[in-house]
Amino acid sequence: MAPPAPASALHRHQPSLEGILDFSSQPPLGPAHRASAKRRFDQIINHFESEGIRSDRDKYDRVKLVSLTYDHSTSEKSKDRLLAAFFAFAGLSITADEDIDFGDPTRRDELRASLDNFADYLLDNFFLPLK
Repeated sequence: MAPPAPASALHRHQPSLEGILDFSSQPPLGPAHRASAKRRFDQIINHFESEGIRSDRDKYDRVKLVSLTYDHSTSEKSKDRLLAAFFAFAGLSITADEDIDFGDPTRRDELRASLDNFADYLLDNFFLPLK
């Protein structure tokens, strides 16, 4: 599944992610897949959270933004959609069971770039009004 398309020029701040992340054609996650996806999401968040903010590259705490967006999603459906979008940005299967392997520096850097891009996407298309 490809990441969502950028917002149109007329896009404004949204009260929900529904129009931003459209995964309506995707079936809801079952309990086992949801637990596995959340565990793997947490592995990624925890790994990069331990690095802290990179003052040379980060204007804001991207890891914290993604983590808190998930934490403050009000429904299971919203959390599932956020996980689906995140895994699409990361190029990972949401239904896979294996732990995230951070041993390969290239893959680790790709995951960090995906997390940063997802945070920027959320910030630009959901949290901030169009400039």
